[in-house]
Amino acid sequence: EAGRVMVAADYSQVELRIMAHLSQDPGLLHAFKHGLDVHAATAAEVFAVEIDAVTTEQRRRAKAINFGLMYGMSAFGLAKQLGISRDDASHYIDIYFQRYPNVLAYLDATRESAKEKGYVETMTGRRLPTPEINSKNGLRRKAAERAAINAPLQGSAADIIKLAMLNCAQWLPDYADSVCLMLQVHDELVFSVNSAVLDEVLCKIQSSMQSAIEMSVPLIVECGVGANWDAAH
Repeated sequence: EAGRVMVAADYSQVELRIMAHLSQDPGLLHAFKHGLDVHAATAAEVFAVEIDAVTTEQRRRAKAINFGLMYGMSAFGLAKQLGISRDDASHYIDIYFQRYPNVLAYLDATRESAKEKGYVETMTGRRLPTPEINSKNGLRRKAAERAAINAPLQGSAADIIKLAMLNCAQWLPDYADSVCLMLQVHDELVFSVNSAVLDEVLCKIQSSMQSAIEMSVPLIVECGVGANWDAAH
């Protein structure tokens, strides 16, 4: 509408930050606490180069490793995604876990806990059942193991965005004619905002989202502004 803009506010790398918090891995904690590019930091570790010397291709591969392992990806899956040999993929994964040993310990502990309890939990204590985790069918068991690893991360991210919306609900009535929360998409909130109050509302949105939950690393929210959703990115 005339006189209004769209604001797209999304969490920066929220699931990796949740992994850092849950695993308490010193390497990941250091990267996020010091505002480093975590994919570049991972590339520096995996490829044994200074972070300033990381190439675009090395960062791309490190990003695939960061997210792939978080989703329970195997060496075969990583090799297929990056177009490299399975041996190279296995090598990357081995080096990654050498550099981030607490991540490996967290993944192993999560799998074992799911097998014992039949469920995993998000950071807020919401339970997510893993009924196939002890299946005699290998494919079903492996799928359940991947889900057990991923669910606490994606589930916690889902909880955090809902807590952020509850925070926003505390002040939105004060801007009833000026601000509308239109949409929630994954780790992003989309608002329609009167341009006259844009600056103060951006501060409120960021504060509400970044204070949604207490974590060992900061939650960072990036806001884009535009005439439509595409332009706001």
